[in-house]
Amino acid sequence: MIYLDNAATTPMHPEVIEAMTRSFREDYANSGVVYRAGLDARRKIEYLAEQIADLLRVPATHRILFTSGASESNNLFIKGLCFPDKKVASLGLEHPSIRATLDYLSSLGNPPVPLREFQTEGRLGFEGLKILQQNRVRLLCLSHVNNELGSVNEPASVVEAIRKEAPQVRLFLDGAQAVGKLPVAIKAWPGISGYSASAHKFQGPKGIGLLILDGRLSLTPQIHGGKQQYGVRSGTLPTPLIVGLAEALKIAVREEGANRDLYIKLTRRLVDGLKSLSQTTSGLKVRFNSLAGIDLDRQSPAIVNFSFPPVEGEVLLHHLEEQGIYVGLGSACSAHSKEPSQILTGIGLSEEEAYCSLRISFGPQNTLAEVDRFLDRFAKAYDSLLPVFRERKVLRK
Repeated sequence: MIYLDNAATTPMHPEVIEAMTRSFREDYANSGVVYRAGLDARRKIEYLAEQIADLLRVPATHRILFTSGASESNNLFIKGLCFPDKKVASLGLEHPSIRATLDYLSSLGNPPVPLREFQTEGRLGFEGLKILQQNRVRLLCLSHVNNELGSVNEPASVVEAIRKEAPQVRLFLDGAQAVGKLPVAIKAWPGISGYSASAHKFQGPKGIGLLILDGRLSLTPQIHGGKQQYGVRSGTLPTPLIVGLAEALKIAVREEGANRDLYIKLTRRLVDGLKSLSQTTSGLKVRFNSLAGIDLDRQSPAIVNFSFPPVEGEVLLHHLEEQGIYVGLGSACSAHSKEPSQILTGIGLSEEEAYCSLRISFGPQNTLAEVDRFLDRFAKAYDSLLPVFRERKVLRK
């Protein structure tokens, strides 16, 4: 099997599985009780939170909260800070868990301030920050790394621009596709009010994530109960999952440089191969939807999104699946939607171009040989499908 959909999820690292297996055996006590086994579990969680903060270089001014994943973290922060009527701005190109949350606030009469006209390949143009002051915006929500495009909103640059243009605005970043691949500069953290992550995006377990929160903020809880985690997020903490998250993060940060070098090599091989196929494969014209070279301030090297009309991406995906090659269409959270990607149409692609797209996303286990095999199978699948889709196009006319 060749797995090239690591932005959807990643295989768990063997060291993570080992650490969690041990924790499932040993760390079963409830961290909220007052006898020794529970206090030991609580101390372990507190230690792991400190370790995570050190790995991500989070300052003491910020808190680490554990959630079920980035989707919950995004909901908790945005609703907790802005419900029901505080103004939020976004590009409208974020993960569905952010877009749907803003749609919910809009249904209550609090529509988000759109900044899409100021985007380039999914990145915010800072000239758009001027309208935040005019609209009394409280919160700006962005993707650190866009989940479909790989385009980067570089945190330190965004923070500096907000300080100049709209100092009253707080910044929230969805870091699900960034953690373990692109770090947050230490100087940026004081300007970041909230930051989310999911362990399963960096070889950890599903069902556990982070909300990194400026400790000066007061969020309205979305889950009420035993007032765990500073009273912000109630619920018994899953010690083995937290162990898995911390272990996965330790490995990801340890191997971040080597992995980044690997992703750059894989991306260059993929891009060069697709360009070559465009010259040698009849009817194939590849469009790269977000690729500003390998400039890590502008593009994650782990994600490549490209279009190839008139062949539809989903049909080609299933042809590749028959060959044991797994790729993505975009966000796994909206993969069953029959609508074209809102992110791709949002950056200016036609509906046809959006439907006729694939996302390749790399993990540490991928190799150059796998990229070469993908290119070979992609070209053959495209060649076999092109006459069918050309005929469909003629019939529609």
